[in-house]
Amino acid sequence: MCRVVSHPARWTRSPGRKEQGAALIFALVMLLLLTILGITAITTSSLQEKMAGNMRDQYMAQQAGDSILFDGQALVFNQQTKPVPSCPPDPVAKIWDSACLPADVAAFESLATGPNWWLIASSGWWTASGNLSGVGTTHTSQEPRFIVEQIQRVPLNAEIGYKKTVDRYHFRTTGWAVGVSDYSRSLIQGVFSKRSDTYVNQ
Repeated sequence: MCRVVSHPARWTRSPGRKEQGAALIFALVMLLLLTILGITAITTSSLQEKMAGNMRDQYMAQQAGDSILFDGQALVFNQQTKPVPSCPPDPVAKIWDSACLPADVAAFESLATGPNWWLIASSGWWTASGNLSGVGTTHTSQEPRFIVEQIQRVPLNAEIGYKKTVDRYHFRTTGWAVGVSDYSRSLIQGVFSKRSDTYVNQ
Protein backbone atom coordinates (compact mmCIF):
# COMPACT_ATOMS: atom_id res chain seq x y z
CA MET A 1 0.00 0.00 0.00
CA CYS A 2 1.37 3.24 -1.03
CA ARG A 3 1.14 6.25 1.28
CA VAL A 4 1.27 9.64 -0.18
CA VAL A 5 3.03 12.06 2.04
CA SER A 6 2.49 15.73 1.22
CA HIS A 7 5.07 18.25 2.14
CA PRO A 8 4.25 21.95 2.56
CA ALA A 9 5.42 24.09 -0.25
CA ARG A 10 8.56 26.05 0.47
CA TRP A 11 9.09 29.45 -1.01
CA THR A 12 12.56 29.94 -2.19
CA ARG A 13 14.01 33.48 -2.51
CA SER A 14 15.73 34.07 -5.76
CA PRO A 15 19.28 35.35 -5.52
CA GLY A 16 18.39 38.54 -7.44
CA ARG A 17 16.00 39.96 -4.83
CA LYS A 18 18.76 41.44 -2.64
CA GLU A 19 20.43 42.97 -5.67
CA GLN A 20 17.17 44.63 -6.77
CA GLY A 21 16.80 46.28 -3.34
CA ALA A 22 20.34 47.65 -3.42
CA ALA A 23 19.76 49.07 -6.90
CA LEU A 24 16.63 50.90 -5.68
CA ILE A 25 18.50 52.49 -2.77
CA PHE A 26 21.35 53.50 -5.06
CA ALA A 27 18.90 55.06 -7.52
CA LEU A 28 17.21 57.06 -4.74
CA VAL A 29 20.56 58.32 -3.46
CA MET A 30 21.59 59.40 -6.97
CA LEU A 31 18.24 61.13 -7.46
CA LEU A 32 18.73 63.03 -4.20
CA LEU A 33 22.23 64.10 -5.22
CA LEU A 34 21.01 65.28 -8.63
CA THR A 35 18.23 67.27 -6.95
CA ILE A 36 20.71 68.95 -4.62
CA LEU A 37 23.00 69.78 -7.53
CA GLY A 38 20.11 71.23 -9.51
CA ILE A 39 18.97 73.44 -6.63
CA THR A 40 22.54 74.63 -6.06
CA ALA A 41 22.95 75.49 -9.75
CA ILE A 42 19.71 77.49 -9.79
CA THR A 43 20.66 79.36 -6.60
CA THR A 44 24.14 80.16 -7.92
CA SER A 45 22.75 81.38 -11.23
CA SER A 46 20.24 83.65 -9.47
CA LEU A 47 22.95 85.04 -7.19
CA GLN A 48 25.25 85.79 -10.12
CA GLU A 49 22.41 87.54 -11.93
CA LYS A 50 21.76 89.77 -8.92
CA MET A 51 25.48 90.56 -8.57
CA ALA A 52 25.69 91.51 -12.24
CA GLY A 53 22.63 93.74 -11.86
CA ASN A 54 24.07 95.47 -8.81
CA MET A 55 27.40 96.08 -10.56
CA ARG A 56 25.60 97.55 -13.57
CA ASP A 57 23.49 99.73 -11.28
CA GLN A 58 26.56 101.03 -9.45
CA TYR A 59 28.37 101.63 -12.74
CA MET A 60 25.47 103.70 -14.07
CA ALA A 61 25.44 105.82 -10.90
CA GLN A 62 29.21 106.38 -11.11
CA GLN A 63 29.07 107.32 -14.78
CA ALA A 64 26.32 109.85 -14.09
CA GLY A 65 28.31 111.30 -11.18
CA ASP A 66 31.57 111.71 -13.10
CA SER A 67 30.10 114.17 -15.58
CA ILE A 68 28.74 116.41 -12.79
CA LEU A 69 32.17 117.85 -11.98
CA PHE A 70 32.28 119.63 -15.33
CA ASP A 71 28.88 121.18 -14.63
CA GLY A 72 30.17 122.67 -11.38
CA GLN A 73 33.25 124.15 -13.03
CA ALA A 74 31.20 125.55 -15.89
CA LEU A 75 28.83 127.21 -13.42
CA VAL A 76 31.73 129.10 -11.79
CA PHE A 77 33.86 129.89 -14.83
CA ASN A 78 30.92 131.22 -16.85
CA GLN A 79 30.12 133.87 -14.24
CA GLN A 80 31.51 137.30 -15.10
CA THR A 81 30.70 138.95 -11.77
CA LYS A 82 32.05 137.73 -8.45
CA PRO A 83 29.31 135.74 -6.65
CA VAL A 84 28.43 136.20 -3.01
CA PRO A 85 28.06 132.76 -1.42
CA SER A 86 25.15 132.29 0.96
CA CYS A 87 22.77 129.70 2.42
CA PRO A 88 20.57 129.18 0.56
CA PRO A 89 22.47 130.49 -2.43
CA ASP A 90 21.43 133.24 -4.77
CA PRO A 91 19.16 131.67 -7.42
CA VAL A 92 21.33 133.10 -10.19
CA ALA A 93 24.84 132.57 -8.82
CA LYS A 94 23.98 129.24 -7.12
CA ILE A 95 27.11 129.30 -4.94
CA TRP A 96 26.80 127.96 -1.40
CA ASP A 97 28.81 129.21 1.56
CA SER A 98 30.72 126.30 3.11
CA ALA A 99 30.47 127.97 6.54
CA CYS A 100 26.68 127.58 6.73
CA LEU A 101 26.00 124.71 4.32
CA PRO A 102 26.41 121.95 6.98
CA ALA A 103 23.87 123.67 9.24
CA ASP A 104 21.41 123.99 6.36
CA VAL A 105 21.61 120.27 5.59
CA ALA A 106 21.39 119.33 9.28
CA ALA A 107 18.29 121.48 9.73
CA PHE A 108 16.63 119.85 6.72
CA GLU A 109 17.44 116.35 7.95
CA SER A 110 16.75 117.17 11.64
CA LEU A 111 20.20 115.89 12.57
CA ALA A 112 23.24 117.26 14.36
CA THR A 113 25.50 119.58 12.40
CA GLY A 114 28.75 118.06 11.14
CA PRO A 115 31.48 119.13 8.73
CA ASN A 116 30.82 116.29 6.27
CA TRP A 117 27.30 117.37 5.33
CA TRP A 118 27.22 115.11 2.25
CA LEU A 119 27.15 112.04 4.49
CA ILE A 120 23.76 112.98 5.95
CA ALA A 121 22.14 114.68 2.96
CA SER A 122 19.23 112.56 1.77
CA SER A 123 17.68 112.31 -1.68
CA GLY A 124 15.00 114.70 -0.44
CA TRP A 125 17.57 117.41 0.24
CA TRP A 126 19.27 116.88 -3.09
CA THR A 127 15.94 117.09 -4.91
CA ALA A 128 15.02 120.29 -3.09
CA SER A 129 18.41 122.06 -3.13
CA GLY A 130 20.63 120.49 -5.78
CA ASN A 131 21.16 121.87 -9.27
CA LEU A 132 20.06 119.68 -12.13
CA SER A 133 22.95 118.36 -14.15
CA GLY A 134 23.21 118.81 -17.87
CA VAL A 135 23.89 115.11 -18.36
CA GLY A 136 20.32 114.45 -19.46
CA THR A 137 20.57 110.72 -18.92
CA THR A 138 17.50 108.52 -19.14
CA HIS A 139 19.20 105.41 -17.76
CA THR A 140 18.92 106.40 -14.08
CA SER A 141 15.87 106.57 -11.87
CA GLN A 142 16.58 110.24 -10.99
CA GLU A 143 18.43 113.05 -12.69
CA PRO A 144 21.96 113.71 -11.30
CA ARG A 145 22.30 116.84 -9.17
CA PHE A 146 25.16 118.93 -7.87
CA ILE A 147 25.98 121.92 -5.70
CA VAL A 148 28.98 124.27 -5.66
CA GLU A 149 30.31 125.81 -2.47
CA GLN A 150 33.04 128.39 -1.91
CA ILE A 151 35.42 126.92 0.63
CA GLN A 152 38.39 129.30 0.79
CA ARG A 153 39.86 132.62 -0.34
CA VAL A 154 43.66 132.84 -0.61
CA PRO A 155 45.44 136.19 -1.27
CA LEU A 156 48.01 136.22 -4.06
CA ASN A 157 49.76 139.46 -3.11
CA ALA A 158 53.19 137.88 -3.44
CA GLU A 159 52.90 137.43 -7.20
CA ILE A 160 55.36 139.59 -9.12
CA GLY A 161 53.89 142.24 -11.38
CA TYR A 162 50.64 142.80 -9.52
CA LYS A 163 50.15 146.13 -7.77
CA LYS A 164 46.66 145.33 -6.57
CA THR A 165 45.25 142.64 -4.36
CA VAL A 166 44.47 139.46 -6.19
CA ASP A 167 42.70 136.57 -4.53
CA ARG A 168 42.20 132.98 -5.54
CA TYR A 169 38.80 131.55 -4.67
CA HIS A 170 38.60 127.83 -4.10
CA PHE A 171 35.36 126.01 -4.85
CA ARG A 172 34.16 122.46 -4.28
CA THR A 173 31.64 120.66 -6.43
CA THR A 174 29.72 117.81 -4.84
CA GLY A 175 27.72 115.62 -7.18
CA TRP A 176 24.96 113.15 -6.32
CA ALA A 177 23.62 110.48 -8.61
CA VAL A 178 21.70 107.21 -8.46
CA GLY A 179 21.65 104.20 -10.72
CA VAL A 180 18.80 102.38 -12.37
CA SER A 181 17.35 102.02 -8.87
CA ASP A 182 17.69 104.29 -5.85
CA TYR A 183 19.64 101.61 -3.99
CA SER A 184 22.90 102.49 -5.78
CA ARG A 185 24.11 106.02 -5.08
CA SER A 186 27.23 107.83 -6.11
CA LEU A 187 28.86 110.85 -4.46
CA ILE A 188 31.74 112.58 -6.18
CA GLN A 189 33.66 115.74 -5.29
CA GLY A 190 36.14 117.96 -7.05
CA VAL A 191 38.01 121.09 -5.96
CA PHE A 192 39.04 123.88 -8.33
CA SER A 193 39.87 127.57 -8.12
CA LYS A 194 39.35 130.86 -9.92
CA ARG A 195 41.29 134.10 -9.68
CA SER A 196 39.51 137.25 -8.55
CA ASP A 197 40.96 139.31 -11.41
CA THR A 198 38.90 137.29 -13.86
CA TYR A 199 35.74 138.92 -12.51
CA VAL A 200 34.64 142.30 -13.79
CA ASN A 201 33.72 143.44 -10.27
CA GLN A 202 36.93 142.49 -8.52
